[in-house]
Amino acid sequence: MKILIPNSFWLLVLGCFFFMDAAVGQSQKPNIILFLADDFGYGSTNIYGAPTTLIQTPNIDKVANNGVRFSNAFTTGSVCTPTRYALLTGEYSWRTKLKKGVVNSNDPALIKTESKTLPEYLKSQGYNTGTFGKWHLGFKKEQFDNLLGKIELGPNEHGFDYSFVVPNNLDDVHKVYIENDRIYGLRSDKICAYGKSFYGKQYAGYDAPQRVTENVMDDLTNKSLEWMKNQEENEPFFLYFASVAVHHPIVPSPEMRGKSNAGAYGDFIQDIDRSFGKLVEYIEDNGLKENTIILFASDNGGDIPDKKGIVTPENFAFNKGLKINGSLKGDKHTIWDGGFKIPFFISHPGNIAPQMVSDATVSTVDIYAFLAEYVGSNDGLEVGDAPDSYSFAEAVRNPTAKYVRPPLVHRDAQGRKAIRFDNWKYIEPKNTESNNPDDQEMLFEIVNDPAESKNVVEKKARQTKQARQYLEQIILNPSKITWN
Repeated sequence: MKILIPNSFWLLVLGCFFFMDAAVGQSQKPNIILFLADDFGYGSTNIYGAPTTLIQTPNIDKVANNGVRFSNAFTTGSVCTPTRYALLTGEYSWRTKLKKGVVNSNDPALIKTESKTLPEYLKSQGYNTGTFGKWHLGFKKEQFDNLLGKIELGPNEHGFDYSFVVPNNLDDVHKVYIENDRIYGLRSDKICAYGKSFYGKQYAGYDAPQRVTENVMDDLTNKSLEWMKNQEENEPFFLYFASVAVHHPIVPSPEMRGKSNAGAYGDFIQDIDRSFGKLVEYIEDNGLKENTIILFASDNGGDIPDKKGIVTPENFAFNKGLKINGSLKGDKHTIWDGGFKIPFFISHPGNIAPQMVSDATVSTVDIYAFLAEYVGSNDGLEVGDAPDSYSFAEAVRNPTAKYVRPPLVHRDAQGRKAIRFDNWKYIEPKNTESNNPDDQEMLFEIVNDPAESKNVVEKKARQTKQARQYLEQIILNPSKITWN
C-alpha cells in the first residue's frame, strides 16, 4: 500500500534540518550584519511588491530569497528614535523620558548606562562590534551646546568597539561624522555657524570636514568595508549599518542619479540596494557567506510629505506608481500600519532554509532576543535584560508553523499607543472631545481589515476590554514580567 506523506511534513523536516545544522555550527559563532534602512516603506523593494519597471533592488531580493522573509514585521515606533532605542535595548522607548517625538540634535543620551545593550551582550559572547550610520540616540549626560572635545555616552559607551556615525540624520545641524568619541577630522575648537540645513536650521560650523549629503552612503559603506577587512579571522563580528537613506533630503549618489524610473526617490532606494550589495559582496568574496547571518529591516514606514503646491521626490515616485508603503493606510509619524509595517528578512546560508516566507507577527524590538538565542543560547542574559523583546527563533526554525507573539505595542510621533494582539489592533483614544473619528478609541480586525477602515470598537466589547487591559498591564510592567 502506498503511503502519502503530506508536504507539510517535509517542510517541518527541512526546517528542523536547517536549524539543527545552525545549532551544530554555532560553536564557531556566525558573523552578524544588521542593516537598518531609514524611512523605508513596506512596498519599497521588488520582493515586497515594487514594480521592476520603476526601481531595481536585486541585492536585497537575492538575500531575501536565500532566507526567511517576514510578511508581518513591524517596528515599535513610526518615527526614528523609538525603533533604534528598542532595537539596541530590547525595551520600548516610552519607558524612558522620551514619551513622544525623537531625540533632537543637542539632546542627551537616551540609553541608560545600566542597560545591557545588544552589542554589549554580543561582546560578552566574543564578538567585535562596530556601527556605521545614523545614531539618533543622543550624546552626553545633559543637553549640550556642541560636540567639541571628548563625546560621552555615544555608541562606544553602549557596546560598540568602533563607531563612525551621523549624529542624528542625513542633514542634521552638526554636519559632521563622529568617529568613536570625537568629531571626525576636527582641526580646532573654532565654530563658525553658516548655511542652513534642509530643515531650515543653521549648521553648527565645526572646523572639520563637512558631510557631503550625496556621498554619505558611500562614506559609510566604505568605512564598513574597511572595518570588516581589519577583523581577526577567527573572531566573529557584529556590524550594525544604520543607513541614512531614504530619509529626506532625497539626495541620491552621483552613481545612482537617474538610474531608476521613479525619480530621485527611486534612485535613493537603489542607493540602499547598492550599499547593502557591497557589504554582501565582501562577505561572499572573502569566504564568509556560510558563516554570516544577515538581517535587513527598516526603522519605520516611508514618509510621503503632504506639501500643497510642491511635488516632493517622494510624491513624484508615488505618482509614478511606486506604492512606498504598499497598500497600507498612513505613513511615517502616524498611528496607522503604513508607519509600522516594514520589509524584514534574515539569511544564513546552510543554516536557515532559503525561499521561505513567514506570516508570523514579529518586531524589530525582538531582534535582540532572537540573536541572543541564535548565537548565544541566551547565555548571560539576565532578568531585566531586553524586557520587551521576544525571540522569534521558532518562526525561523519552521516558517510555516504557527508562532504567536505576545501583544506588541506601537507608538506614533505624538506618543499615541496602539497594541497588536491575535487578529486585532487596538488604538487608544487621542482626544475624546474631538469630532474627528480618528481621534477616538479604535479597534480593527486587522487580519480581515488590513486597510484599518472599519472601527469595531463598539461592536466588539470583549476584545476592546481585553485590549485596554493588555495595554495597561504592559505599560505598568515590562512585557516579560507581564507575559512570562
